[in-house]
Amino acid sequence: MLTASGGCSNSPYPVESLSYKSTYTGKDADPKLAASMNAFALDFYAMLEKQPGEDEVGPNRMVSPAGLSIALSMLKAGAEGETERQMDRTLQLNGMSPEALNEGQKVLRDLLRGSDPSVQMAVANSLWSREGFALNPDYVSQMEENYAAQIQVLDFSSPKSVDIMNQWASDNTAGRIPKVLESPLSGDLVLLLMNAMYFKGDWTEPFEKSQTEELPFETAGGESVRVPTMRQSGQYAYLDAEGFQAIRLPYGESENFGMVLALPDEERSLDEFKRQHLPKFEQWSRNLSKSEGSIELPRFKLKDKLQLNDALSELGMPDAFDPAKAELGGLAASGAAPGENYVSFVTQDSFVEVNEEGTEAAAVTSIGDAGGAPPPAKPFDLKLNRPFFFAIADKTTGLIVFMGEVGDPSQD
Repeated sequence: MLTASGGCSNSPYPVESLSYKSTYTGKDADPKLAASMNAFALDFYAMLEKQPGEDEVGPNRMVSPAGLSIALSMLKAGAEGETERQMDRTLQLNGMSPEALNEGQKVLRDLLRGSDPSVQMAVANSLWSREGFALNPDYVSQMEENYAAQIQVLDFSSPKSVDIMNQWASDNTAGRIPKVLESPLSGDLVLLLMNAMYFKGDWTEPFEKSQTEELPFETAGGESVRVPTMRQSGQYAYLDAEGFQAIRLPYGESENFGMVLALPDEERSLDEFKRQHLPKFEQWSRNLSKSEGSIELPRFKLKDKLQLNDALSELGMPDAFDPAKAELGGLAASGAAPGENYVSFVTQDSFVEVNEEGTEAAAVTSIGDAGGAPPPAKPFDLKLNRPFFFAIADKTTGLIVFMGEVGDPSQD
């Protein structure tokens, strides 16, 4: 059994400081890898409509596609044969070599962490193996060199092992995701991969708290709920497109990180937007242009936990989850026959809070292995008072780091 996890963190905990400066520049990033990760992100998000990963689907959703992609890239480094080919297609890597993938992830991780010294963006990876399970030394070297993974051997039969791994997730998400595993662990589990993503950034132009007031928000079901709603006016990157409006609210000094918010027109639903326009996110998000206007945005705070086996299987990598077919021999020192090691679970825990000061977001992905339009002529007035989509993206790398939707901001 194999497990990998990815997440994010918040500030009284020992996540990275604000002062990190990347050793790379944006020119060092592989644009093909960023494009592949975003294509996977949009496919993955669309698949959640069919395979939501939770028994009771609520009005809100939050995921970190970048965290999931990094965790799966770590797993892919130990995959072989048809399992590796399926993961290549699912991750939209288009035949990228393992060396290029691992080196590309190393550069993207460093650039994300240093994209804006005034914004906290932490990316952490770890590898936990059961006592007696010998890891492939070449695999270990790849994880240390390209993913800066913390690697540790634990007695998985001891409850303390679960405490140690949960503490790692908590520390690397600033306490926002304190638990990703339950005790006891399955006796088949031999390896756990974890990736933690944490973001905390203040708006470049914070909202004035005195302007926040309780205003109505109409849910998809037609119910009107009153929620604390922030207000602001100024110049924004904005787009008035056919069927929806979009705006980018930047963070920090460099404005490299920003939250893109998209609101379907009144006669359109969020589901329509996701089907028709979200797949073209990379195209229309580049067409936002500086415009004068005002925005009303509800404060919101979301938590989610998704089981992603079915979604990833349908996206094209079923063999990894099949005990009879999985080829993950690159993980173990002795190699492994097909089915000897397989992925038992992929989960993601996530958190986001948006308020007047800015945004905090976190996500932990776990994998377990067994065995441009013209600007409007007049100032716009964008009121996000009905279901809307959001994404936190980075200009330096071009990556969509977090994405989700708000159908009812009154619900956590």
